[in-house]
Order: sequence, then structure tokens, then C-alpha cells
Amino acid sequence: MPQRTNARPRWRARPAHSTTALVLLLLSSPSPAGPAAPAAVDPTTARQTFESYYDQWLDLLKQQDVLQPDERSAKIGSIIEGLFDLDALAAHAIPREWPALTPPERTRFRGALTRSLTRRLSGVMGEEDAAQPPVLELTKEVPGEGVARLEYLIRQANGKTESLAIEMLDTAQDGWKITELTYAKTGLGGLYRAQAGKLLKDYSFPYLVAELGDYPAVTLEDFEAGPVDSLPRGWTWKDSDNAKRKPYAVRREDDNHYLEATDNGESVILGKDLKWNLDKYPYVSFRLRVHRVPEGGDERSDKKVDSAAGVYFIYKKKLGLIPESIKYVWSTTLPAGSAVRRHGTGRPWMVVVGSGTDHLGEWRTYEFDLREAYRDTFGPKPPDRPIGIGILSDANSTHSHAYADYDDILALRSAGSSVTSGVTQILKPTDQ
Repeated sequence: MPQRTNARPRWRARPAHSTTALVLLLLSSPSPAGPAAPAAVDPTTARQTFESYYDQWLDLLKQQDVLQPDERSAKIGSIIEGLFDLDALAAHAIPREWPALTPPERTRFRGALTRSLTRRLSGVMGEEDAAQPPVLELTKEVPGEGVARLEYLIRQANGKTESLAIEMLDTAQDGWKITELTYAKTGLGGLYRAQAGKLLKDYSFPYLVAELGDYPAVTLEDFEAGPVDSLPRGWTWKDSDNAKRKPYAVRREDDNHYLEATDNGESVILGKDLKWNLDKYPYVSFRLRVHRVPEGGDERSDKKVDSAAGVYFIYKKKLGLIPESIKYVWSTTLPAGSAVRRHGTGRPWMVVVGSGTDHLGEWRTYEFDLREAYRDTFGPKPPDRPIGIGILSDANSTHSHAYADYDDILALRSAGSSVTSGVTQILKPTDQ
């Protein structure tokens, strides 16, 4: 998060209608486009709307010592959602990405913005001193076509002053909403846009959402953005598989989307480019529900190398071509904890998470330390930024069938002390 260089006034409780604290918190928030062509619109209602929400903030401030943290955050979040045009802020923060996002992706980004603003408002709340609040003096009201600009002068108890400007939009359904806030000539929208641009330069959109919202996990994929009965959105496959049936489809069960794989010998790998910070989110988890295992499958053998389910985590590509990846698999015959890498350039290390026909038809969740997994297979120093994930259920080598479901592939910030790489024994390939 970019840091402001200008000192801001300390928040203090003040009489209603001297609008200050709520605004000063937010110098890490987004903001959208400027006002439209001028027109005769009375900005009084915009000012009254802002001050009404500020009054709610003052009431909340008085209760801060008796509220539980979760309750306080929920109330602050409600104020933010009521006061800010989050769609406009989001569109300003990620102008190139926002138009292409699906409704679920937009909902997640708005949620991350709300959490970001809530964290900062919660932090400022603890600093508030009710004794000598700064005074907020309205200096100008500028009307526009459905837009109002309110300009203030903030005067502290020590005499220091600073400028504050708020732009509010008269939305069609929700009344007046803040779309931009500028304090000491620094706009909130610009700060969020800078943060998003910096993160998206090196990482993927799901990582931006996790960082902005300070979430404990990066949602690498949960299939909620994809339409039901279709291939998952954003996934690709090898050109050589273009003519093959893609044995995957997004399904829905109890309002939850997941990916179904029904391989009858096609053996198509789905892949998705994703970059996240492995040092900050070093663990991974995913859910599998296996229904049918390929008959006689054995990951040690080129002639039998079929797995009911497989989830790839791709660390990097050497020379830009040769992948280094771990593939967590449900095996037909090998015991859980086994790891094997068949001969050949670019082959993944396969680590068995489940085996045989026990627990068929059950959703099972797995967690692993991805850095430790690299050290236990490829070598001592894992890269700090994985580049993608993949999925494969296949039964082509055994000329049989594989049927499994996938969901909730996550990168985690923390995990229990018992979480390991999943590797307990290294097996040798059987084909020479």
C-alpha cells in the first residue's frame, strides 16, 4: 500500500455536521472519474448525506470500547458500503481489468475494497481523542450534472490547516455516493490505482484481491466465475488437444460450483496462468471428490500412468520452456505419501494424496507446504513466485475411465503445524 508523505490530523470526536474523521481515514482508497459537464444541481443533499453518515460514525466511535472487534468492523463496513460508490472506485483502481470481470469477480473486488477501507477506519478509531477535534470548514460547494464537489479546510487545534475535497455522484438507485476524495492534494483513487498497478505487474488478479482485502488465502480457483455445464473460465489446454473432447465441465451443487472431470481416454490437461507470492502464501489446499479410479493405474510406469485426479502447481519454466511442477494425485495403486518422477524432460513430481477405492464419493480436503514440497523433490531453493496451476484426470494409458470432482484451490498464508510437503517416500520409476 503506498504511504502518504503528508501528515494528517489526528481524528477527534466533534459536533455533528463538522465532517472530518471519516474522510481522513481513507487515504488508501480508490476513486473514479471526475465530474461531468456542469449543470444546475443543488449540492446540499450531497453534503447532508455525507454528514448523516458521519453522524453514524460519531455514534459508533462512542461505542468502540463496548463493541467486539467483529461487530465494530461490520458496522464500519456498513457505513463504507452506504457512503462510497464502490463500483466507481473499483473501475478507477483497475480500469483495464474491471470491464472484463465476471459478476462474482466484481463482487470479490468490491469486498476487498470494503475490507481495506474498514481496516483503516478501525485503526484510526483507536487513535480518536474526543477532547479537541479538528474543525472542518466548508469553503465551497460546486454543482455539476448529477455530481457535487465539496471543498473544506481542516483546521487543527494547533492552527495547522489542510485542504479536503469530496466528489459525490447522484446514483440512479442509491442516492449520493462518494466517488473521489482528495486530501492534501492526494486522491484516494490514485493511491489505489498505484497499488493495483504495482501488484498486477508481478502477480495475478486473485493475488491482488487477497492483498487488498488482507485475506488469509488467495483463491486460485473455485469455479464460481464459470457458467454451469461449460468449461471453466480462464483455463486453456495444449494446441495438440484442440480436436479432443474436453472431459471437464463446471457443475453446481447446493449453490456451490465445482469442476467435474470424466475422462474416457482423452487425457487433456487444463492449465491456468496464476502468479502469487509464495513467501507470503506458502501453503496450498484443494478439495477432491473421486468417484472412479482408472483400472491398474500406476504413476511409476509410462504404460500405466493414469490418475483419477491430479492438481498441478507449476513453480517455473526453465529457459522459459521446461516446467518444474508438483502434481498431487489420487492413485489407483500407490500409497499416500509416495512420490515419483518418471524419466523425461519437464515431467512433474507426482505426490500421492489418496489411493484406491476407499472414500470414493466423499469430498476430501488436502493441505500442503509448497515450499517444502519443492525442497523434497526438485532442490533446496524454491522460486518465490509460482506461475500456474493445472488439472488432469486421465485414463488413456490403461484404456479405462477416471471420474473426479475438483474445488477450492487456494494458496494459504498459514497452516497447522502438521502440514508437510506430503512426501514420505521416494519411489523409482519402473520403466527404464
